[in-house]
Amino acid sequence: MNFTSQIETAFSKIKNHFTGTQITALISVLVAGLVAHGYVLFNRISYHDNAACLFSLGGTYESGRWVLGFIYDIQMMTTKLFSVPVFNGILSLIFIGFAAMLIVDMFQIKSKVAAAFVGAIMSVYPVVTSIFSFMFTAWEYFLALLLAVLAAKILLKSLSVKNFILSAVVLSLSLGIYQAFFAVTIAAFLVSLTLGVLKNEITSIDEYAKRGFTYLAELVVGLGIWGVMRFITQHIKGIEAVDYKGMDDGYSLALLPNQIIKSLSAFFGFRQAGINALLYLRAFTALVVVVTIIQLVVMLVRSSNKVGVKAISLVGLIFLPIGMNVVYLLSTSEEYHVDSLMVYGNIFVFLLPVFLIEMLDAQDFKAGVIRSLTSIATWIQILSLAVLTVGYIYLDNAAYMKAEIAEEQATAYYTELVANIKATEGFSDDMEIVFVGWENLSDGTNAKVDSVDQLEAVQLEKYPRFTDIITYGGSRYFMQEHLGFGNDLLIEDDGTYADSAEVKAMPTYPNDGSIAVIDGKVIVKLGE
Repeated sequence: MNFTSQIETAFSKIKNHFTGTQITALISVLVAGLVAHGYVLFNRISYHDNAACLFSLGGTYESGRWVLGFIYDIQMMTTKLFSVPVFNGILSLIFIGFAAMLIVDMFQIKSKVAAAFVGAIMSVYPVVTSIFSFMFTAWEYFLALLLAVLAAKILLKSLSVKNFILSAVVLSLSLGIYQAFFAVTIAAFLVSLTLGVLKNEITSIDEYAKRGFTYLAELVVGLGIWGVMRFITQHIKGIEAVDYKGMDDGYSLALLPNQIIKSLSAFFGFRQAGINALLYLRAFTALVVVVTIIQLVVMLVRSSNKVGVKAISLVGLIFLPIGMNVVYLLSTSEEYHVDSLMVYGNIFVFLLPVFLIEMLDAQDFKAGVIRSLTSIATWIQILSLAVLTVGYIYLDNAAYMKAEIAEEQATAYYTELVANIKATEGFSDDMEIVFVGWENLSDGTNAKVDSVDQLEAVQLEKYPRFTDIITYGGSRYFMQEHLGFGNDLLIEDDGTYADSAEVKAMPTYPNDGSIAVIDGKVIVKLGE
């Protein structure tokens, strides 16, 4: 019956469906991804939310992540859920690889060198590192990335009604997993408008406006579908939305200009929510952006397109930094803050130059000052992109080292704490164990390595110092999952015990008398 030959034929057809540049992008993602993230894929580094979610996906329906909720329900009925780094990590890289293949096709990348860079930067960009600190839900998040890119790809292929509806549905699915990748779809649309003008694919103001408003309408409809499904699923499940980062506080339109300013400041500050905490990363990112602006100016001036069309294309360029950082506009609450998990839209800071360099390769420049200056600037940009790629790989590994050090120290610290609790006079294993002043813990015996300034080079979300872990109230999950200590009787004080005279008289841990049995409960006073 030739089962194996049929399988081989099917694989051959699939392979032939993709271009050489797409395959190059996929391979680049996997190779660069393993170099950048092999540390966390082949070691179980787990704390913070990951310690509490070894067997779950974290917030789902209550956070508006209804597709993530569907995935959770399906897995609980079938495979069950485990925060397994090799499987989740490799599958994540595969989804990033597929997204890179779509990017290469969508923006018509012809050079394998360019395709390799697209794949490399998409996989080593430290937003990936931040998400890998949530290994329990990593592959689902990168499925959201793939869907965000696919939504743009579908509509860019054709502005038909069918593609519009399909694109909006796919976008809603992406938002239903993780909302922050919304910026990727927005940036893809804005970049395509600019390139369309430069390539003379958009030759009238009407055509530019038609495409622009169609893309905007797709974003609105996609958001609408997501919002409706959010309401329906929460109603069916009987779940109330959680107040995440103050996003349920209501939106003040009066503060929108301030949020736009924050978005632009974040873009031109080049810190990218802590990703570029080091000066050299900010400097090379700034160089990339400055040269990109120069290239855009040169190409717009040289373009044979109508002056009016070139002028209106500036609208899309002005909105591009805001689109990349649209997450800054999602809430006006004082509690809301943007972290490094949320800024993958900034990937286009590094992708747009690749698209422009390919276009410059195809242009015939006459010898002269403009050609020489553009060539020099572009080579500086290429070298900057190379430095950033290697720098991000190094930073990714440094983040994982920081995490491993912090986890090892926290494990040792809590092991000693558990031993001291069990050695407390009058201790019984059926007693409630109450931790008082957890967030104010201050222990003079803490390791010196925790104060090393070099650790501040890594300011990615969820890559804290050891002291950040042990002062985090949710670390009771860390003790439960890593040390096997603590049942339902392990609780964090809500202020009730801290106000009692007996507890106020106690010294703080690790001083003698900081752990005591009071009224049949073990009181552990970690801080005032």
